Amino acid sequence: MKEKRKLKFFTINFAKRRGFYRFFCILTIIFALSACYVRFLVTPLLVEICNAKIKVDSSRCINYAITEAMNQNITYDDLINIVTDNTGKISMIQANSVQLNMLSKLIHRVTISQLSNFANTMLKIPIGAFTGISILSGLGPSINIEIFPYGDVECGFKSQFISAGINQTLHKIYLVVTTKIRVVLPTKTIVVDNGGDVVLCESLIVGHIPEVYLQSGNLTEMLNLVP
Repeated sequence: MKEKRKLKFFTINFAKRRGFYRFFCILTIIFALSACYVRFLVTPLLVEICNAKIKVDSSRCINYAITEAMNQNITYDDLINIVTDNTGKISMIQANSVQLNMLSKLIHRVTISQLSNFANTMLKIPIGAFTGISILSGLGPSINIEIFPYGDVECGFKSQFISAGINQTLHKIYLVVTTKIRVVLPTKTIVVDNGGDVVLCESLIVGHIPEVYLQSGNLTEMLNLVP
């Protein structure tokens, strides 16, 4: 009688263990499939949508900052001083470093201020997009996903010389603004680079420009050269 009870107890205990192992295996498979789904479908989708949104938002910030800089009514003579000798030959090209630094700080401050408005941004993604089927990507209610962007801004200047006729050269100065925004997503952290440039000012220079200046496209490098 005792042996039958022991056998029955062993059978029940074995059945419970087998059920537990089966449940554990099913749970593991579900977890693995879910992880693959998030890794290969959800994460790329979030990265793509986030890249597009951050680039649009950062472009707006850059354009706003550039507009603020243009509203300062900066002229070519405010930034560049061309020194000539007695014969009219260009002997030196000097920059107003104070004005350039002030302008750079203004761009940096305005861009950072605008980027801060996008802190804790919400991404709205339709449920249909998670199916991976393009025809269903816009269907269903939207899921709000909060992202946390952290940005850095760099401001620089670029110089370009363009031949405009006999012994005439058009000198353009570009304002270059670039942003590097680190975005923390629920499943991944990405870095989104964006940038923009615009002609800040230009002037037609009459006279021979030394070749050493023409070969330098970076304004800072050009201004440190002596012909």
